[in-house]
Amino acid sequence: KSVDRDANSGYCLRGTVFTPDNRYLFVGCMGGGGGIAVVDLRNNTYLGRVMGTMPNLRHLVIRNGYLYASINSKGYVQRIPLQRFLEACASLDGDARKTVKLDGWTSCKVPAGARTIDFSPDGRFIFAACNFASSLAVVDAITMKLIGTVAADSFPVGLDVSKDGRYVFTTSQ
Repeated sequence: KSVDRDANSGYCLRGTVFTPDNRYLFVGCMGGGGGIAVVDLRNNTYLGRVMGTMPNLRHLVIRNGYLYASINSKGYVQRIPLQRFLEACASLDGDARKTVKLDGWTSCKVPAGARTIDFSPDGRFIFAACNFASSLAVVDAITMKLIGTVAADSFPVGLDVSKDGRYVFTTSQ
């Protein structure tokens, strides 16, 4: 049976990240009202969703004591202190419909279509593959300000930074 993946795929699950202690798995929900789904790995249970990011969340990264998210269509990188996010997780009770709203996200505007995000090895810069704009955005991770953009091949989606920080590669559609 064929499925219209854009209209009928529920939460449109995308980026995933484990907490540093492996207690939780966070899963970005690109559709279905958005938010970040939280899975308790100790009990292997879905706890609910933490809301508060902009809609159309694409990718998640934990670094420097923060949870970072890319926002696809509008083109943003957002962050919130990881400890605040974990406190919100503690209020989820396992009811699949349960959501909790978490305000206080810091946002940086980047070109449209922000997909994969990654960091320079020293954690100072965030790189974002910006699909709709066919570019790579560079964000100062401390100030959350856009430093600049670099043209990329058509519709970049994935990216990785070499361990020595000399290279940033993107993959394109």
